[in-house]
Amino acid sequence: MKILTTLKTIIVTELCKIKDLLDQTTVFSLPNAVENARQEWQLALKEMNYTDSDLSEYVIYKINAAERRYIALLELARKEGVTAWPAIPEYCPDQEDCSGSGDEAGSVKSTSLCSN
Repeated sequence: MKILTTLKTIIVTELCKIKDLLDQTTVFSLPNAVENARQEWQLALKEMNYTDSDLSEYVIYKINAAERRYIALLELARKEGVTAWPAIPEYCPDQEDCSGSGDEAGSVKSTSLCSN
């Protein structure tokens, strides 16, 4: 009976995921797809803690599939230049420090970022 209950839970969970995917009318967004794949992978890892020995192969397959999907989406995002946050401009406290008028050409005065 425990196996049947577990199978029923897995089937209901998968059907709910499919229904949610079909209900979504949002436009495909690569950052959202990457985040969804990461969450799916983490859920598959957590599911390993709650499975019977009979279903362990299924969960391992699910973990591997979710991980490969996540990695593939990360590689696609990297190729397209999608980043999680905007690029950080180089640190330049004062414009005259960056002008290169110091002892060496292009030198920048060293300033402490921490105040003691």
